[in-house]
Amino acid sequence: MDETKKLLIVDDEETLTFSLYQCFILAKQNYEVVTAGSGDEAWEKINREKFDLVISDIRMPGMDGLELLEQIKKHYPHLEVIIMTAFGSDDKKEEAMRKGARFYLEKPFEMKEIRQLVMDILK
Repeated sequence: MDETKKLLIVDDEETLTFSLYQCFILAKQNYEVVTAGSGDEAWEKINREKFDLVISDIRMPGMDGLELLEQIKKHYPHLEVIIMTAFGSDDKKEEAMRKGARFYLEKPFEMKEIRQLVMDILK
C-alpha cells in the first residue's frame, strides 16, 4: 500500500478510540487517522472529508453506529464500514450486514486482528 489511506474511527469510549488510533499510526502502513466521539460528529466529518474506511461502534449517544452506517451507504455507497460492538447479538450482526457493513467485530478484539482486517479491505 503506497498511497495514504484515511481512516475514521468512531466511538464514544475514548480509551478504545485512542488505542485504535495508536494501532494504525504505529503500523508500518500509510494511514491518516481521524477520530470522532459520536455518530453525529462522524457524519459531519464524512461530509467534509474523503475517507477510505470507517470503523464505528454501534452504541453511542445521538446517532448510533447503525444509523451512521445507513447514512454512509445512502450517500457514499463505496465507503467501506466496519461495525464494532461490545453488545453483540446475531440480530445486530444481521442488521449491520444487511445495511452494508463490510465486517462486524465484537469487542474485545486483538489490535492485530483489526489491523489485518483493515489492510485486507484497503488492498
